Amino acid sequence: MTEEQFIALKYGSPKTRFAGVNFFAPTESSTSGNLHNKKKISRRQELFAFTQAYAKEAVCPKCKGTGLGLQGMYTTVSGKNITELENMYISDLLQFMENYSAKSNNILAREICTKLRCMADVGLYHLTLSRPVPTLSGGEIQRLFLASYIIAEMDSIIFVFDEPTIGLHELEKGKLISIIKNLVERGNTVIAVEHDANFINNADYIIDMGPGAGIRGGEKIFEGEYEEFLKCSTSKTAPFLADKNKFKTRSSRRQVTGRQLVIEGADIHNLKNINVNIPLGIMAGIAGVSGSGKSSLVLDTLVPKLKEALKDKCVSDEAYNPGDIKLSARLQGVQNIRKCIVIDQKPIGRSVTSCPATYTGIYDRIRKLFAETPASKDYGYSVGMFSVNSEGGCRVCHGQGVINYYIGMGNSIEVKCEACGGAGFLPEVMEVELDGMNIKDILDMTIDEAAIFFKDKDRIICNILKTMQRVGMGYITLGQKTPSISGGESQRIKLAKELSKGRNARDILYILDEPTTGLSFYDSQKLMDLLQELVDAGNSVIVTEHDPYVLSNCDYIIELGKGGGSDGGNVIAAGTPEELKNNVNSIIGGYLF
Repeated sequence: MTEEQFIALKYGSPKTRFAGVNFFAPTESSTSGNLHNKKKISRRQELFAFTQAYAKEAVCPKCKGTGLGLQGMYTTVSGKNITELENMYISDLLQFMENYSAKSNNILAREICTKLRCMADVGLYHLTLSRPVPTLSGGEIQRLFLASYIIAEMDSIIFVFDEPTIGLHELEKGKLISIIKNLVERGNTVIAVEHDANFINNADYIIDMGPGAGIRGGEKIFEGEYEEFLKCSTSKTAPFLADKNKFKTRSSRRQVTGRQLVIEGADIHNLKNINVNIPLGIMAGIAGVSGSGKSSLVLDTLVPKLKEALKDKCVSDEAYNPGDIKLSARLQGVQNIRKCIVIDQKPIGRSVTSCPATYTGIYDRIRKLFAETPASKDYGYSVGMFSVNSEGGCRVCHGQGVINYYIGMGNSIEVKCEACGGAGFLPEVMEVELDGMNIKDILDMTIDEAAIFFKDKDRIICNILKTMQRVGMGYITLGQKTPSISGGESQRIKLAKELSKGRNARDILYILDEPTTGLSFYDSQKLMDLLQELVDAGNSVIVTEHDPYVLSNCDYIIELGKGGGSDGGNVIAAGTPEELKNNVNSIIGGYLF
């Protein structure tokens, strides 16, 4: 810019009526007082809107994107500076450091190799050290935590894991199980909540809960060793472990026709400029070890390209902006689908008071039913009176039912609100009842209970509730806070929401990311039956999965690999499950049913 242009940008110009960037910057006085805070927030919003419209990101010409000063940029280990090392895949970095350690006999290098080897052993070889922790999956964070304890070589510790095999290929699960066994041999105790057959098989002691979920669960079905567990007739898990024939797989495959999506030149992340043909009108599985490029192909290449082509007919939680996409890949065959629905595991809801009832749209209809009761009409209550975010919300806790008290040192405690008794509603709202139930009673119902209660009351509510039951979500409550809902549960709620909109729709592409996460064998089978019905109705399903049972039920599988990180990014096998079983290049083929 010229000096005149720069001053106009910084301080504003009467010619353009632009106030200048300095106007948007928060001042010291704007950090105190409610009014000043509001001004600060609005200024930040205006600055964000300004930068979105007139500014663009560019790599810093001085540091070349490393973020380092001159000393840091030119200080290297075997020709690489610290940023270059941080951006290497752990598998590549381990090999690099082992070569350096062998040449230099450096003690610190040997320690680094030990830690990197532990991270690789727990299945994190496809990550980089610079990867932000918030972008890691729950399973990856657990394994990172596990690696830190393996390195410390501690004993007499009780480790509690919640589904540690999530996101792992069958090949990688074996390595994780052997690492956990080593922890036990070292004198530790491991307690794991798991659905994986191989993990249960290797457990020394098993406790099975059930018999169902939610209000139908909560009982101890079995306690003892694996061989005895296989004989437990009351368990819904044991029969699948005792007899693999319990896993239903399709006896015939749907034929691959000429209708397909063709991705050409996919090269984002570790993809090696690959071409991939994804058949439509069938259930297609995307397989491969962790970090092989599955998400890069589907979520980072296919979905943005579909969003670009279909615009608002591509339904996704991710805010893909076609103008920001810098993909060299090309996509053909979009004319073969009418709509695309992406169902991932990102959390549902956008506020602290959101719940399954609000996300699926059930709550709007429930509030309308309450507003139509004689009591509501007598008091003059509108639908807003039955929302914690509107007129009916408690004035003390703002509808949350609890109050957080800061107790110092970054900690706070949660206390039930005395004004509303934890309900989140005003007392007068709780007096209005629908068939003997107030609004809080309704929100405390499970999906199964609500399906019975709303029978003959509202057809649309019943349709949504029945669909949620079919995807195995009958045990959650209508008002369950969304932060307590897992990724797998969020995904199935999203699926139910879309399915309830129209069961007779055709030519829709459904994209799912590991839909059986957190599901038992029994529930996985119910979900697979539902997905097969979708395909039979004339739709297409693309599912990214590790589960051999799910992949065995696919009509066509595309396998990426052969490893993760720099060893991945290629299509190593493609075809029917039977063809992959006989393909020497396939890794997953040996695990299929």
